[in-house]
Amino acid sequence: MMLRWIFLSCFLSVFVFGINLKSLLTYTFDANKNYDLQKAKELYFQKKCNTCHGDEGEKKIGGSRVLKDMSAEDIKGALIGYTLDSSSSFGSSQMVFYASQLRHEEMDELIAYIKGINFAIDLQVQDLMEEEPAKKTKHGTFIK
Repeated sequence: MMLRWIFLSCFLSVFVFGINLKSLLTYTFDANKNYDLQKAKELYFQKKCNTCHGDEGEKKIGGSRVLKDMSAEDIKGALIGYTLDSSSSFGSSQMVFYASQLRHEEMDELIAYIKGINFAIDLQVQDLMEEEPAKKTKHGTFIK
């Protein structure tokens, strides 16, 4: 019964308010925020991310992930997941410790350092491109 209520609420929100359903299911980032890459880099090293993930998120040691290969949403999802679930594996327990010390703004700063200063704008452009209708006329206009 509860699941049905949640589904109906999401459907009505999308229908009535025009909310993009994708934004309800993924992490979003503020494309208008200016990230200071020097401060983001300092945070990356201050929080000791480089110990397991390398200086630019390129390493994989033990159970760690190559952050450069992950999407911004996956990185943030993993960080938030570590704060919510304290798994028993050694690598996960280490990440639980480090992730639990981060604020959401700091997570975004770390992602900006790993993925580049314009990562949020790139995600926004990608979302806009995905929403483009597939069918066009031979003149490049869209069919309704």
